[in-house]
Amino acid sequence: MKMGVRNQFLSFAAAIGLLCCPVIASAAYEPIPAEKLKTDQFDIEYVEPKNPAHRPIYEMMKESRILEKFQAFLAPIRLPIRITLKLEGCDGVANATFWDDAIKVCYEYLEYVWNQTPKMTKRGLSPKDAMVGPLVDVFLHEAGHAVLEVLDIPFFGREEEAADYFATYLLLQFCKDDSRRLILGASFLSGREAMDDQGKAPELRLLADTHSLPAQRHFNRWCMAYGADQVLFADAISFGMLPKSRAKHCRYEYQTNEYAFKKLISPYIDEELKKKVMARKWFQFETPVAATMMDMPTETATVAPEDAPKAFRPFGDRTR
Repeated sequence: MKMGVRNQFLSFAAAIGLLCCPVIASAAYEPIPAEKLKTDQFDIEYVEPKNPAHRPIYEMMKESRILEKFQAFLAPIRLPIRITLKLEGCDGVANATFWDDAIKVCYEYLEYVWNQTPKMTKRGLSPKDAMVGPLVDVFLHEAGHAVLEVLDIPFFGREEEAADYFATYLLLQFCKDDSRRLILGASFLSGREAMDDQGKAPELRLLADTHSLPAQRHFNRWCMAYGADQVLFADAISFGMLPKSRAKHCRYEYQTNEYAFKKLISPYIDEELKKKVMARKWFQFETPVAATMMDMPTETATVAPEDAPKAFRPFGDRTR
């Protein structure tokens, strides 16, 4: 390179450096000071439904104290603001959101979940038991949005996927029996949505959406579950809920998400209060977990750890 050209290149590089460095410095992640954080930061509100058809859902949720349970479960998270957990009618839109410091689940969405739930016992779960998984999942998903946004947690990729992984990770922190039933129940809904999409090309608006396609979210959940426990979720492979080509990465995938949770979110969780919360019995399922494992393969279909990706291991060898 000629000296004149070289000097011009160096000057250009230096100018770029001067432009970029302040931006990078200003974007550095800094945890919120402890004195600004408090536990028990969730309020609740059951909004009277506008649609009379939603009255039974409203009364059932209120009688079962569903919001009070989520309020207690999320209490260990230390936040700088108060957040409202809310059930409300949404003028015919089946949705759930985190907006204006409120986690809102629409009665229409609960109605949609019930309509999609198997009406007969499936894989050992009664219809009532099958409803629990997607109900817990949607609240934890929106809680994921709240935690990421309020605490300004950094993440790569789309926020919707980060919230999905947040919810699935927490589903897997319950005792094994409950985690098994919660994952199955949530998967009935995502699996049905995925099957409904089969055989037709996705619309461009869906491909461009902030959410992944139903099938992708379905496989992501099963990959996390299988990565967490290859014995408890052995049927993820045996019954075709997870291709082996994806399964071999799942242990690593779960552990990277676990590492991120412990590194970025656990510092905002009160450990003493967490112990009390996790010691509590949260669910009263009708059917025993053994019924959900009746069709388990006699030989567990696991994938050898050495098949996991090894090209990038910033946290050491985590496949064992």
